[in-house]
Order: sequence, then C-alpha cells, then structure tokens
Amino acid sequence: MPVHTVLLVEGRKSPQKSLLRLINDKPEYQVVTASTRRDALARVQEIRPAVIVLDSPSLSFSARRFCAALKENGLETPVLLLLPASDKIDRTVGAQAYMRYPVSARKLTNRILRLLPTQDQDVLQIGEVVLNIKQRCVIRGDRETHLTPRQATLLELFMRHPGEILTRAYLMKQVWNTDYIGDTRTLDVHIHWLRKAIEDDHKSPVYLRTVRRVGYRFEAPEAPACKREQPSSRPEEANP
Repeated sequence: MPVHTVLLVEGRKSPQKSLLRLINDKPEYQVVTASTRRDALARVQEIRPAVIVLDSPSLSFSARRFCAALKENGLETPVLLLLPASDKIDRTVGAQAYMRYPVSARKLTNRILRLLPTQDQDVLQIGEVVLNIKQRCVIRGDRETHLTPRQATLLELFMRHPGEILTRAYLMKQVWNTDYIGDTRTLDVHIHWLRKAIEDDHKSPVYLRTVRRVGYRFEAPEAPACKREQPSSRPEEANP
C-alpha cells in the first residue's frame, strides 16, 4: 500500500487536544504538521503533501486566503477544512471537502483517505461529488452517505457520463437489466435517494437534472451544460 503525506495545519494545542493523536497511527499515510500560514505554505512547497487538513477553529489566519495562496502558486493539493459545529459551509473558500466538529478518528481518517490519490478506478469525482465505488459511499461537502448496490451503480453510471443525457430506457437496462419501461417508478425513487445524498436541496437539483420526457443528466454546476442533446449510443425511448 502506498504511503501518502498528509499536512496537518492547526494552531498551538496540547497533545491531548491535537488532531495528530487521531490520525498519526494509520499505515496509509504519514503526517507532517504546521501551525502558521507561512510555515504551512513552505511545507506544501517542500513535501508536496497528498492532502492538507486545515483546523480552522485553531488557526490564526484565514483559510480562504490560504486556499487562494495555494491556487496562486499552482498547487492543487486537496484541502479538508474542519469547521466549528455551528458554522455554515461556504463553498467559495476553496477547500475540496468540509467537516464540522465534533470529529472522531474514524470519520476524520476516512475523509482523508477519500481525498488521497488512487492507483485504480475506485474513486470518481465530478465537482464536489466524490463516489467511492468499492465502498459504495458518496461524499458531498461534510455529508457522507452509504449507498445500496443499485444506488451506487446508478450514480457511477451518471458520473462516468457527465453532461450526457441518459434515457430512462438506457438506465433501466444498465441498472435493472430490463427492457421494460412501462413503469419507471423504481428508477424515479432511486433518483430521489441520490438527490438527497448529493444535492443541497433535492427538490431543486443542481447535479442530477431531469430532462423532461427523456431521462436525466449529471453535470458539475461549474461546467457549461453539454450541447449534445442525445448520445447516439443511447437511443431515445420508444414512447417518451
């Protein structure tokens, strides 16, 4: 198993309160620490960590400015930002993932592992949505949801074809192995579950969009909508 370096950036804390005690005994990575903005940026340049963990409640500098400095220097290291329990998530800060206190060792290490680079195709990411195929787990912001096998298969299908319109007939065939589309309520229920897992408001979806009378399309909100109306390999339903 490859060993990845994690940069933990937190203010001065006693050993009993430091996050280091939660994540320092995992074989998947080694942890390097920093406490100031200058030291953290220098460490990033020096060791090129796989993930940066920012403990915002203990920091004496702005997480937003730190993320901006990373971007200005062409550093694309994913940042996990830890927030106080009462704070709202502001996705303009520039972090790739967010967690609120209280933080357990299991949740923290699992979230770090999700951000680590993989050597296989077990992890897919579109925008802020991260799907771990093997573990059937999807992460969006500080929300982590475990999926059923068919939910995971359906989401994987969408994420492997971003921006494409996938018809109900195609989805029913790929996920349920049936050509019958007289009743697609099962598909609609699964779409509802996925939206509750990945959308800020499942009633006003941004990622998983309905294409009326045809099917659905998955796209990152930051990306322009795909101009292609229908992929040739996924024909229209016979009776839309």
